[in-house]
Amino acid sequence: MTELMNAVVLTGHGGPEKLVFTQVPKPKVQKGQVLIKVGACSINNADLNIRTGWYAAESGFQEILQDTKSNDDKTATWNQAGIKFPRIQGSDIVGEVVEIGEDVNPEILNQRVIVDPWIRAEKLADYQYIGSEFDGGFAEYAVVPTTNIYPINSSLSDVELSTLPCSYATAENMLTKGRVSAEDTVLIMGASGGVGSAAIQLLKIRGATTIAIVGANKEHLAKELGADRVYCRDEQLAANLENHKVTVSLDTVGGEYFNLMFKSLCIGGRYVSCGAIGGPMVSLDLRDLIYKDTKMLGATRLAPEVFENLLQYVEKGLLKPPVAKVFPLSEIREAQNFFQSKYFFGKVVITL
Repeated sequence: MTELMNAVVLTGHGGPEKLVFTQVPKPKVQKGQVLIKVGACSINNADLNIRTGWYAAESGFQEILQDTKSNDDKTATWNQAGIKFPRIQGSDIVGEVVEIGEDVNPEILNQRVIVDPWIRAEKLADYQYIGSEFDGGFAEYAVVPTTNIYPINSSLSDVELSTLPCSYATAENMLTKGRVSAEDTVLIMGASGGVGSAAIQLLKIRGATTIAIVGANKEHLAKELGADRVYCRDEQLAANLENHKVTVSLDTVGGEYFNLMFKSLCIGGRYVSCGAIGGPMVSLDLRDLIYKDTKMLGATRLAPEVFENLLQYVEKGLLKPPVAKVFPLSEIREAQNFFQSKYFFGKVVITL
């Protein structure tokens, strides 16, 4: 008899109704894989981007979320390829290894592990992402290649640890690609979100000066994480930034704030982008790029050492991930609706 498990299955592009809480066959491990009993798995923008078809759209994140109709033409994912349905999403997996496949070290059995969601290949174009091209953690169990699991020694809970694989690794990747050091003054747009709040803590570890831009009433939370200066997204923002010599801009938003982030950079500055929830289409005055010798960097795929460095910070107790709210797996639709509101600070987590 086939053993079943609870899972949330994404059945196609569209609104929350495309997320179906149901029972599916429990996955079986193959050679080089492990079976993880999932403890927690957090929600990311990528989950909503894939569901709505945002990666193929020209509109902003909030605009396309208002369109809840299924559209089979929206077939692109983060890597410009189509997604196969049904798919179990969820990239931020933390849990216990309960079964191993052939050629896997048995010492990993019964250990708590955290999953690096990037399934790497020789060519960047062939990278896969758990929860997108590979079933993920919005389920009781998940099968993962052994190359992507790390035993974790930390006092942090499964809920707290599940905030790390996407958001914190993305932030660490941005800092790595931007060559951020203690000599830098770094501007963060979207500092109240998962990646932004992670960047504040990671910048503090590096000793960089941090300027965080957040939504209204979130200023004190960014300060508590270690930001040196915190400004609200309001009509005074441009004037507030004039007195700062920004060497690195970390942009998770794009849209109408792109030009402000880019123009705030000093000569020789670096602009690093990992997202565009405020809108993917922006205008650029090439004179700001050319005559200020500015560098522009995209940050998506990350090298294994980026994730490994992040885990070292965790095991040294240098990170305290903020958790906004926790939902059970059966309430995935409510969780994503709360997530899309953006009226929170930190991460939204699903528990099993």
